[in-house]
Amino acid sequence: MTRHTLLALCLAGGIALAADPLPTTPDLDAYLNTEDLDLGKNPPKPKIEKLADGKVRIGVMTLDPAKRQIVMPGVIATWERNIEVLIASPRGRGYESLLVAPVRPFHFQLALLALGLNPGKPAESVGSGKAPVGDPVVVHVDYEDPKTHAKKHVRVEELLFDEQTKKPMKEHFWVFVGSRLFEGRYMGDVLGDLIVTMHHPDAIVDNGMANGTNDYIYNVNEKVCPKPGTRVTITIQAINKPKS
Repeated sequence: MTRHTLLALCLAGGIALAADPLPTTPDLDAYLNTEDLDLGKNPPKPKIEKLADGKVRIGVMTLDPAKRQIVMPGVIATWERNIEVLIASPRGRGYESLLVAPVRPFHFQLALLALGLNPGKPAESVGSGKAPVGDPVVVHVDYEDPKTHAKKHVRVEELLFDEQTKKPMKEHFWVFVGSRLFEGRYMGDVLGDLIVTMHHPDAIVDNGMANGTNDYIYNVNEKVCPKPGTRVTITIQAINKPKS
């Protein structure tokens, strides 16, 4: 699959991409070309490249074991719908996601495991009112302001607006729950999302708060969030649980 094909797929799904298309890899291409009924069956191990500085590259993700972080490229996906997904793959729900990253979900889960994170307890059902439990991560987004060209570094919650509190989404921990195997299929690849805001039993990383119950809670914070198509850098930072 060429970059132009990847771009066309994303546009068909309602995702506005930047003029400079997101990078792709053979592993991602294979995932995007998989028939729906075969999604999640025998997901292949990713190609892993060891870098000179101790970092590791998996596809477009760069893992830094010392800092316990994953860095990946992404793009602002949409302003048009209520947000159920924080980060989708190009095969995920980009039409209701804040961000899209060119990453296969199975490989994202492997990257989190490689950082030493342990899967937790996922949501019991879609939109469950009970908060999922798992090792915590923080998500940052870096981008260039299209008007001022100033470099921005923000917590991802700042880019979302909570319709209940009428404020930006509360800063919190996203939790690694780990997607499941169901009838021989890895459901993370079937769902196609990396991190969700609305609780989902097949999520890899979920909203760590109890209020991920429906898709009417979070919208894009248009006062802060750059326009759809803006290229960004996403950092997933693993952290230790704070002492109570």
